[in-house]
Amino acid sequence: MPGKTISAYTDEETARLVGELARAERRTPSQIAAEAIALYVRLPREAHASLREIDDDTAHRTAMIRQVTRAIIRAAYDASLEHIAPAVKEIYGDTLESEEEILAEAVRLTSSVPKGKGRRSTRAVHPEADEAEPPAVRRRAS
Repeated sequence: MPGKTISAYTDEETARLVGELARAERRTPSQIAAEAIALYVRLPREAHASLREIDDDTAHRTAMIRQVTRAIIRAAYDASLEHIAPAVKEIYGDTLESEEEILAEAVRLTSSVPKGKGRRSTRAVHPEADEAEPPAVRRRAS
């Protein structure tokens, strides 16, 4: 995507943090700055004003960063769920209805399997066919 170069001035600590993050993510400082700017300019004006108001209040700024982090992670999690939902529905249909059924299938899928055997299941889970606990749940309980 064609872009435009802009420059920005920042304090030494922010510049250091950008450099550390760029190295950790194997990206350039320009890429880090571009991503941050792209987010900031899409925030409403009220958010800009609020950020300026708490700029010198370390406790409130820390709390705000924590809340923003949670919101971003939650949005990414929700997007992931929406993305995988059709595949899960195709594999399991409506058979995983309770938390216990979901947990038992998750344990089964992540348990050790013999070499050469795949973990992905394309069969439907029918707990009503066997009233006993699923094998993964029995193993875990012992």
